[in-house]
Amino acid sequence: MTKKVRFSRSDWVALGMARLSQDGTEAIKLEAICTSAGLTRGSFYYHFADHGTFLIAITQEWADRQTRDVAAQADDADGPDAAAQSLTNAALQIDYRLELGIRELARRVPAVADLVQSTDETRLAVLSELYQRRFGMGAERAAQFATLEYAAFCGAILLDPDMSAEKQSELATLLDRIMAQAAGILAH
Repeated sequence: MTKKVRFSRSDWVALGMARLSQDGTEAIKLEAICTSAGLTRGSFYYHFADHGTFLIAITQEWADRQTRDVAAQADDADGPDAAAQSLTNAALQIDYRLELGIRELARRVPAVADLVQSTDETRLAVLSELYQRRFGMGAERAAQFATLEYAAFCGAILLDPDMSAEKQSELATLLDRIMAQAAGILAH
């Protein structure tokens, strides 16, 4: 006899993130995710009070992995230039399709939208603080630069969610050069 697979809460969240990234929001509807897991609704409800709780858990894990863990890379670096490079390297590991899926969920689920907004604010704060340290900018100017860089990041995701790592790296390098040059020009 084959032993039944048991899913933990983290297994459900990992499956939800993978399905969201691969197939979009339809793939994480209750029936679809249970079918994908090969498990019953009862197994799902053992770990989550309702489907909304599941969506929040996915969003929180996304925020942790693709924001907190990324920002930690910059915090561990020696100096602002190294922090910028570490942040860029970590950001290149971000799952663009998951970003799109989470943002689509945010359009539909207010609690997810709140978490996404908070995550965006955190990302912008990290970038702004880095611009302040790296180029000696004031808070307002650094926030403007951070917004421009983050808009470029989000735009790249929208334009080509399947962008190769090589192309992402090339664009990140180019953007960093442009922003550093602009920071130098504006400092004078």
